[in-house]
Amino acid sequence: MPLAPEFLPRIVKVDDSCGCTLTKASIEGLTPARFEALSGKEPELARVIASSAEAAALGVPQKGLAMLLKSSVRNMKPQMNKITFEEQSIILPYIQRRQKSIINAQYFSINAAVPEAGRSATAGDNTTFGVTFTVTVDTSAFATTALKNLERYFLPGMTLSVLTWDASKNAKTIQYQITGSANVDPTTATVTAFPLGKSDFPVDDDLTTELIPDYGMIQIMANNVSDWEDWCENQPTDNPMGLLVNWFQTSRESRCVNDVYRDTLQRILDGKVNAWDQTFEYQNIADQNKMASAMSEEAWLRSTFYNDYINSKQTVEGYADLPKITDPEDPSCTLEYKANALGIFTILNESGRVLDLGGNNLDLDVIFNELYLLKRNRSSMGESVSTIDCFTDRKTANNIFDAMSRYYQNRYGVATQRNAQVGQKVDFNGIVSFDFDLYDIPDSSVQWAVFREPFFDDFVDAFDNSKGGGDFQSRGRNLWFLDWSDVKVGIGGTESVTRKSPAPEVQELYKCRMKANIHEYNLRSTKWTTMVDRPERHLIIHNFNLSCPATTAVGCP
Repeated sequence: MPLAPEFLPRIVKVDDSCGCTLTKASIEGLTPARFEALSGKEPELARVIASSAEAAALGVPQKGLAMLLKSSVRNMKPQMNKITFEEQSIILPYIQRRQKSIINAQYFSINAAVPEAGRSATAGDNTTFGVTFTVTVDTSAFATTALKNLERYFLPGMTLSVLTWDASKNAKTIQYQITGSANVDPTTATVTAFPLGKSDFPVDDDLTTELIPDYGMIQIMANNVSDWEDWCENQPTDNPMGLLVNWFQTSRESRCVNDVYRDTLQRILDGKVNAWDQTFEYQNIADQNKMASAMSEEAWLRSTFYNDYINSKQTVEGYADLPKITDPEDPSCTLEYKANALGIFTILNESGRVLDLGGNNLDLDVIFNELYLLKRNRSSMGESVSTIDCFTDRKTANNIFDAMSRYYQNRYGVATQRNAQVGQKVDFNGIVSFDFDLYDIPDSSVQWAVFREPFFDDFVDAFDNSKGGGDFQSRGRNLWFLDWSDVKVGIGGTESVTRKSPAPEVQELYKCRMKANIHEYNLRSTKWTTMVDRPERHLIIHNFNLSCPATTAVGCP
């Protein structure tokens, strides 16, 4: 008899082909055939999913966030490296992976401008007049702030378009041709250029000031060089590849087993019996393992979100000072170093992608702006992004619905029904995995899917609201804007071994005994890491109260 659908672990696929949104994800059950195919290709991956199959068969409900994470496991064992020293060979507690980024070098900011030294201004001859600009990378949210040696981008013969305004805030757009550039420091350069345009060089002081703007935005544009002219300038080609470091930690589980349990479990994984077979249901050992599986999954889930560094020595250069694991019989022999896998929150916080509201209420204007930035960052590789997801607790989701209802009426004078789809579901075989509300956000040119997730309900309720001067539950409120196509769980290896105690064959106490009360333990371990390749595609907003979200939006007169 095949496995009942309600006991099949479910695999969720969220990728850029579906717009990086869970609302369009594909879900499928882990059938015996699929499990067999996985085990033939990626044994480490299959063993992790086998644990999910066992937990489901035991009756542990598969929760949404854990399902998403376990659906994204990747076998990273081939990328793990060894280092040999002092006659020992140790697997490094981290791996380094390549990361491809987008380099934006189209816009720059003017910090200052002065007449070019040694060049005079003659009315009617623009080429005799020169300006020296001091430039830096622009302040856009999409600027590549890591650009160095900016003078490389300003090649002689290229043209510039400077956008500024005069003292009366009249818009001024002036074009220049570059004559040279020089480095000031790694993030600043000077650029010399003379003005172009239909109008001759002016002699009026006010107009001269406009040609020497103290501030403005610069665009680099194409050159105008004849094939008969000399031009061998080399355009910069920055390498967009960087390195990401992922740390591994080993997490252990222990299961007490007996022959009935082991035989039934194997039949379940082979798809030969119903998961709630009577011989299985009433085994007390199964109940124990059900509780153990649930606790292990909860602990692992929270680690993937919140894990921090094990100590200050957890760096690529300082790993040899991490806690050492030594041979039980030879303490001088180091077997490995312990490190912590970093959680999603820790990775994003380090990258400036966590917004702390300090106990204040949500602001829809801020969220709408962040939604637009997320859309732009997620579509930078050519993806078509129409929906941005976020996970939160049920009360915050309800407040957002209340605020959005008022927002549509005040801003556009329309009812919610035209712009919102409330109570949407993501399910598989009639089993609902996720509930969400979907809102059209014209300000962001995107839809906003607000998912209600029990994980965040339990998280908020765990905070004692009487502490911290009252309203301490604000500390536990979250909006997680995660791109699940970019979140991966890397598996560096799995181990499973069965130990029996006592061992009558070798223990002196049992040499003349015919029977022994033998306990059998199944010990398991998983070496894992959490991977977030592009932090700019994610955002966490946390520490906000339950007041109605604010907005300054009103209908335009």
